[in-house]
Formats: sequence, structure tokens, C-alpha cells
Amino acid sequence: MYETENDKTAELIDLLRLERDAIRTGDFSSLAEMANRKEILIAELAGADPTRLEELKSTAAENHRLLAAALQGVRAAQRRLKAILSASKGFNAYDKSGKMNPIRRGDGSLEHRV
Repeated sequence: MYETENDKTAELIDLLRLERDAIRTGDFSSLAEMANRKEILIAELAGADPTRLEELKSTAAENHRLLAAALQGVRAAQRRLKAILSASKGFNAYDKSGKMNPIRRGDGSLEHRV
């Protein structure tokens, strides 16, 4: 499909745009295949037009920022889920003397007053 050096840069730009769309839609499973294809295309870019390379660099940097933001969001979600799971198992309270007293679900330490 792509034959010349300019075509190779155009193919890589197209691939980077597909990668951006995959990141934005959360289709992370397709990124591994795209990474392999990017490696091949990058290896074939020796001596390419510097202007086109700057465009590639800019597009790749934007994708990197998007991936970093997606990773940050996943980590925040993991922390939140961990907090929810931890809270569902019980919590720590303090008695009159300031001593920590764990309150756990189903251990009889929780008293319901009417």
C-alpha cells in the first residue's frame, strides 16, 4: 500500500491516529499490535524528511500524554476499589482512651442500639 519514504511517514501518522482513537475509546487490547507495527515503521524511517518527523514526534507525544492520563485514571480507580473493599470488611474506631479498636463485620463487636 505504502511504497515511498513519504508514504511510510504517512502510514505511521495514520497508525498514530488509530492509536489515539484506541486510547480515547479505551480499546487497550489493540495497542500491543499497533506497537509492533510502529516499531517496524520507525525502523524504516531512516533519512526521512525532518518536517514529517516533527509531525510524527508531536503526534506520538500527544498519544503518550493520553496514555499517561488513562493510566492515572486506572490507578485512581484501583485505589478507590481497594478503599471500598477495605471498608466493606470493617473499619477502625477509637475508644475513650484513644486506643484503636477494629470494628469488623460479623465479629460481634458492633452493637446496634435502639
